[in-house]
Amino acid sequence: MPRATTAYRYVANTLRGQIERGKLKPGDRIPSLTELQERFGVSDTVILEARKVLVAEGLLRARAGDGTYVQEPPKPKRLLRNLTDPGEAPFLLEEDETALSPEVVEEPGAVAASAGVARRLRVPPGEQVLRLRQVFRYGDTPVQLVTTHTIRAADVTASGPLWEDELSVRPAADAEARDLHGVAGNLATVVTRTDFTGRSEAFRVVETVILTDRFTVVYQHKQWHLSAEQQ
Repeated sequence: MPRATTAYRYVANTLRGQIERGKLKPGDRIPSLTELQERFGVSDTVILEARKVLVAEGLLRARAGDGTYVQEPPKPKRLLRNLTDPGEAPFLLEEDETALSPEVVEEPGAVAASAGVARRLRVPPGEQVLRLRQVFRYGDTPVQLVTTHTIRAADVTASGPLWEDELSVRPAADAEARDLHGVAGNLATVVTRTDFTGRSEAFRVVETVILTDRFTVVYQHKQWHLSAEQQ
């Protein structure tokens, strides 16, 4: 058995391998906590941590009072990056690009800029900025949670804007999971876009949270066409 610090990874890797090889199939109930403890010779904390990893990967689903079951591998839908007006959804469903509708979950108002927002906007932490939180839905299904921070006196009429994206993956916070009808702690893709004026001054930060087991973020570019003379 590996060291305690890596024991949960060993357990998770073993169970993941059994699922990938078909020894554990979708719909199968995995052994109980006690059975897994005895099989691997580890504490219940190790088993729970390993199970948490596989639940976050979408391979297992816990049913309250009924154990933990193998589930079908998730088949996330594709979301295409939308570079139009920030009032629209930052990402569009590939299958229906016009179908997302916004719902305001927090009315716009002044808040103190967090350290991350302040860094991107190049203002002191705690400075007042305007915040708006929205969920974009496909019918009744929430697709993405969008939080926009804007400098009050931003000059958005300058030529541009230029922009950049930062992508990361992290566990969904409780409030985010609640707004997206997901599970807190499951993985979320976070795309943080910073908009700049034509003078390269940051004026807006748009953070989009998307549950990774439901959607895949896709960036597209225009195809280059070479003439016969160029080929």
